Amino acid sequence: MRLTVRSALAALTLGGLAGAGLTSLAQAQEPAQPPPVDASKIKEHWTVFGSDTKHVGTVDKVEGDQIELTKNDPAASGTHHAIPLSWVATAADGKVVLKKTGTEAMAEWKATDRPSGDPKK
Repeated sequence: MRLTVRSALAALTLGGLAGAGLTSLAQAQEPAQPPPVDASKIKEHWTVFGSDTKHVGTVDKVEGDQIELTKNDPAASGTHHAIPLSWVATAADGKVVLKKTGTEAMAEWKATDRPSGDPKK
């Protein structure tokens, strides 16, 4: 068997990938996902920004896997909106920064209606 530079590099690369528990170059090149943000760290009245620093809203409460934004925020137009925690890139020092731009977040957020007995209604 004749070993070429190309086949030697392929063998080394594939051997190295297998040794690292990877099955393809694409898998090796995927960026590592940061750990999810701890929802308990997000507090009421924190400001929410898009990845482009555009103001998206103000945290009213965190419930389950959603952040509900206040309806009194100028960006909310008098309606509560919910965004998934999976959109959060970082949360610290009174600020929540999303993985989406402000425009994307506001185009995709969900308007929410609170039940009549909800004390935050």
